[in-house]
Amino acid sequence: MDVPPSLVFTALAIAPLIACGGAPPGLARSPLPPEASPGDPKITEAAPPDPRPLDPDLHRPPRRKLLDIDWAQVALTDDAAAVAVWRRIAPTGADWDDKLQEVPAQAARPLALAVLHGGRFLCTPPATGDCARPAYDVDAPAETAGFDDPCLRRLLALWSLDQLEASDLPVIQDALLAIAQLPPPESQLVEAAIRAVPETDQDTRLGLLARAWRAGQRELVGGALGGFDESHLVAAVRDHHIDPALEILSAEGDRALYLAAVNDDALAPRARTAAIGDLIALAAASAGDDRLPADLAAALVTATRTKDCSVAAAAAHALAVHGDRRFVPRRPRTASTPLLMRAVCVLASYEALLGNDQPSLVPDYVPARGLERMTISYDPLSEDDADGDGDPHTSHTAELVPRAEAMLPEIEDLVRAMQHCTGAICVSDDREFRFVWQRSGGSALLARIEIADRPPCTPAAQRAPKP
Repeated sequence: MDVPPSLVFTALAIAPLIACGGAPPGLARSPLPPEASPGDPKITEAAPPDPRPLDPDLHRPPRRKLLDIDWAQVALTDDAAAVAVWRRIAPTGADWDDKLQEVPAQAARPLALAVLHGGRFLCTPPATGDCARPAYDVDAPAETAGFDDPCLRRLLALWSLDQLEASDLPVIQDALLAIAQLPPPESQLVEAAIRAVPETDQDTRLGLLARAWRAGQRELVGGALGGFDESHLVAAVRDHHIDPALEILSAEGDRALYLAAVNDDALAPRARTAAIGDLIALAAASAGDDRLPADLAAALVTATRTKDCSVAAAAAHALAVHGDRRFVPRRPRTASTPLLMRAVCVLASYEALLGNDQPSLVPDYVPARGLERMTISYDPLSEDDADGDGDPHTSHTAELVPRAEAMLPEIEDLVRAMQHCTGAICVSDDREFRFVWQRSGGSALLARIEIADRPPCTPAAQRAPKP
């Protein structure tokens, strides 16, 4: 094909420009905007971007050494020598973690043993007193706290437990038992002590849990029972009265243990009443009628005399449902205040068990004219002393309830209050109940009940009965 001479000439003219790095205007790689010209001072060559700053997490400066100790020259032969090194380390609440990162592995174990053997880990004691706020968290050590401060020592103990192996258990067992006795709000260190014992060593673990249970670590202990075999769960209930273990077992598989639990005063009342219910259900499923096995009936009869009112009422109610009404609560023929209050205590728990279609037993305790009931309500925002009692925050209402309609007020809270009685006054977290008896000859009737709301915090001195 013939190429026109004009095209050949154009190609030959462009070639030298391309070879020398130039380009004709129509082929420029970065054309200027139409309004700009090559000599415009605003048009400059783009500067290269600044390098990205270094990531501080990946490019940290070398850690400044906090310890001036030649570990090769340190002989940690016993606890005394280890404590002397701890004095040189001089941990504080502000730097203990950083300093311990400089401790070499060969020194960590003897230092850990010295801390655990030294004890003194109770940082935040339980709150005491009527108006004391319960502590839910352990205090952090002050920045200036030193090696002898309990709040710092508990942190050092947590570090120490991580430095040891299972083979160290014999030499720290006493220390673990002491830690297990720490009361709430401490829980982290107690849990770490329990976790330091292998699950296969169930005898040692159960010993720790028993100490922790007696110290009030109920929730922690209940959550640590899952790995135990049946024999150790039975021992937990029978020997240490750890009632959550009863829930893992069954009335069918451990019937003798359940029967014993009904009258075990060291078990929580709720666990004992639950055992009664499980045994009743098992008997109904086994016999198919309303008759109770002789050993269960005997245990229930004994339980009607137990100290705890809720257990006594549950036993009496179970017997009554199965035809034995000998132990249904009745007004005692006595003028003794302790016996009268015991009768009302059992009555309150029994009433809480009655169905809506079952008549109340209260009318038998009340005079013919009826039951006086006074309610003292508390309003922290009120400024009007409407009832003239001198306290604008309280208001009094009174009514006379006909005998046939008499019932115990605020029954669930009353049951709780009956566990904390002094004389004829029983107190719950929310209310104070005062009972007034009408004595006649050698007996008494319940003539009046006063129900008073308690302010958010009322010290015992302020709650003292009025003369």
